[in-house]
Amino acid sequence: MLAVLGYLIADRLVRVLPIGIADRLAVALARLVFAARPPARAALEANLARLMPGAPLAARRATTREAFDHFALSLLDFLRLGRLDERALADAIEVRGAEHLECARATGRGVILLSAHLGNWEWGAAWLAARGERVSVVARPHPHPWVEGFFARRRRARGVGMLRQRPLWPGAARALRRREWVALMGDRCCSDGSAWAAALARRTGAVVLPAVMLRLAPGRYAACFDPPLSSEACARGAHRAAIHRQLERNPGQWFGFEPLPGGLA
Repeated sequence: MLAVLGYLIADRLVRVLPIGIADRLAVALARLVFAARPPARAALEANLARLMPGAPLAARRATTREAFDHFALSLLDFLRLGRLDERALADAIEVRGAEHLECARATGRGVILLSAHLGNWEWGAAWLAARGERVSVVARPHPHPWVEGFFARRRRARGVGMLRQRPLWPGAARALRRREWVALMGDRCCSDGSAWAAALARRTGAVVLPAVMLRLAPGRYAACFDPPLSSEACARGAHRAAIHRQLERNPGQWFGFEPLPGGLA
């Protein structure tokens, strides 16, 4: 019930408050949560110790606090997506590595968009869908059905599909063979998403495109693409290396609130 109330309040705030005020309030609440030392803080600090070996404790703690701030801001930006038309969304995005995106599209194959809980992946999926790609996301359902439905409705409104049927593999494989895009995360411990991407690429002939959507400023993002990977490159571990580089570049926007998979360390 608290989760439902929290999302309802946040959704209402972004509708009635100016962006600057809503964002400052979100950061203030994030700082309160950080100070309360929830389990997510301890998990992220431990993950950063593995991602940033040798970094002082104070630096890791500051990075963790920054990630809490970014998480709150990214949530508000997700809620604001519904008020953006396609032109406004396109104008808000700076593309980095556009040649890698076009290379993946030019293959004429399905594309596995391998990302991480970094920046704002919801904006990334919505932006690709607005460009005409048929995108389906692999997302772990929220424990509360209302919250899960809330997110599903927002994604559908932006033209983003979801792969729900278990097991996920058949649906993902069918979408890729139809030359569609399947977006999944490679930084969670419940399943090694990057290894899953490699196996899917091998079986379907899809290419793997590492990508993240980084927050630059209020309402401004950068869509960052690394070179697309073949299934052979994935077999050599290039997919894990790509995710690791993305996390290293912007640790303050990483929401690694669960234990880090050993393959990324």
